[in-house]
Formats: sequence, C-alpha cells, structure tokens
Amino acid sequence: MPYADATVLTLSVAQSLGSAPPLHLPVEVPAVWLELMLSPWARVFAFAWGAIWGSFANVVIYRMPRGESVVHPRSRCPACGHAISGFDNVPIVSYLLLRGRCRSCKAPFSPRYLMVELLAGMLSFATFMTVVHVPLVAGSTGSLVQWQLQFLLCLALLVVVFVDLDLWIIPDPIVLPMTGLGLVLAVAVPDLLGVGWMAAFGSAAAGYGVFAGIRWLYLRTRGIEALGLGDAKLLAMVGAWLGPVGLCWCVGAGAVQGLMVALPMLAMGKSIANTDLHEVHGDDPELGGPNDDRAVMGKHVPFGPFLGLAALEYVLLGPEIDALLQMLVGG
Repeated sequence: MPYADATVLTLSVAQSLGSAPPLHLPVEVPAVWLELMLSPWARVFAFAWGAIWGSFANVVIYRMPRGESVVHPRSRCPACGHAISGFDNVPIVSYLLLRGRCRSCKAPFSPRYLMVELLAGMLSFATFMTVVHVPLVAGSTGSLVQWQLQFLLCLALLVVVFVDLDLWIIPDPIVLPMTGLGLVLAVAVPDLLGVGWMAAFGSAAAGYGVFAGIRWLYLRTRGIEALGLGDAKLLAMVGAWLGPVGLCWCVGAGAVQGLMVALPMLAMGKSIANTDLHEVHGDDPELGGPNDDRAVMGKHVPFGPFLGLAALEYVLLGPEIDALLQMLVGG
C-alpha cells in the first residue's frame, strides 16, 4: 500500500535523526487517518485546542481557590466589571488585538492570561507530537485518547503551579480527582499510560506517605510544618500517573531546580511566590517564621511549582529521562 511505503520512508528519516524507536514493521494505518494526523493542520489544531483550555485554566486558577464557580458568571474585567464578549475572549488572539487591555475601560489585563494560554497551547502541541505524530511516523497508530489524557495531566499541573504561586495551596479539587482517575486507568487500561496498577498504587502511596510523614515528624518534634500536606497530595497524583520513576524524578529534579531558581532570585531580592506566605495564611504558628531552618535566605519558597515543573518534564521527556537515569546508575 502506498501509505505503508510512505510510513517506512518517514520512519527511516526519523531513525537517522534519532527521534524514533528501532525500525520495525509498521502496522496497517488507513491512508485517510495517516494523512489527516500528519497534516500541518493537525498540529495547528493541537495548539489551538490547548489554548482554548488554557483560557479555561485561567478561570480555574483564579476562581477555584476562592470557592467561586468556574462556569458562571461570564468573565469580567477586574477593573470595571464589564462582561467580556465572546469575540474579545478568543485565546491569545484577543489579548494581542486588544494589546492586553479592556475594550471598555482600557485597564490592563495581567500578562499571565496570555502566558497560561500560550503554555497550554504548547503543552497540547507537545503531547500531540509525542503521542500521536511521532508514533505514526514510527509505524504505529498513535492514540488520541492517550494524547488527551496526557494533556489533561499537563493542564492539571499548570493549574497547580499557578495556584500555589498565588495562594500557597495545592487545590484538592484538582489533585484528588486526578489521583483517582490515574489509579482507575492503571487498573482498567494500564497500557494507556504505561503504568501498571501495582506501580500506580505503590507510587501514589509512597508519594503521599513520605511527604506526609516528614510533615508529621516536624509537627510532632518542632510544632511547625516542614512541608505542606498539599505537596504530599500532588505527589500522590504524580505517582498514580507517572509511576515510581516519574515520582523519583519529580522529587529529585524538583528539589534541584527549586534551588537553582530560588537562590539567584532571592539573592536579587525577588520572591518566588506572588504573595507572602503569612499574608495569605495569617500568623499560624505551625507555618513557622522567616528565621526557621526551612526558609531559604530568610524567605519561604513554595515547593509545588517546582514539583509541577519536574512532573511536566517527565510527561514530555519520559523516555529520554529514563535513558539518562539508566546511564547514571549503570543500567
């Protein structure tokens, strides 16, 4: 069949670039599906699809921690309260056309709205490429379901990162249902995420248990929190979806990258979070003070954003990270 020959040829090119698995006989893929999924428009759609959900993520980031509905009312200008019309709410495009300002009162909108939409679009595009496009090039079928599940995890991590930067919390309505979904998928369709049920349950329990145990130990011995319980719940979600290797990468790389980012920023007098911990949560003695040994250069640093970043890295670069870790341990 012509499309099978085209797949073999494309695979050979991918092999030479080092972006495909070892050459194998391609599966039979309908020509229409192959042409549609490898079309440039499929990649454009993947980015646009992500940007649309990025717009919704902006709503979730602001409203969910405040106990507001993420569906009603319509989005409004925070300065004048003017309801934003549909043609002024097109992801990315509307922000650029309006130059980041309200059409009614000309008040500036936060650049974060554009940033989140762009990030969501790029994450959707990247997961589409790794789960659908590259497998098709390599002679497999690609999976739209797997693409959407991986993008869902990326979107959840994106929301977690920005909520934690704003309010020093990991939102339960995000991480708890996602943990449950990851465990259900590991039982029902383990091949879909590549994590078996034993690995998923064990990793989720380990991620939660270790961090919750450290928190309990600090509370018992010193009366302060060493780590937030939200971080433990986030790691349970990561373990359920990414398994033991993904969990280890998340903790290790998250800690290293956290220090690499935090130390220079704090040395320049800049804060990692957008708010002060005690301004948001009050003078709770369990949170400790600026001089306790958990503070970095006298300031507290949220760990959730760096855990989320490391988890995103593993979603997008899992095989490469696995190969790197195997090389480091001599496997």
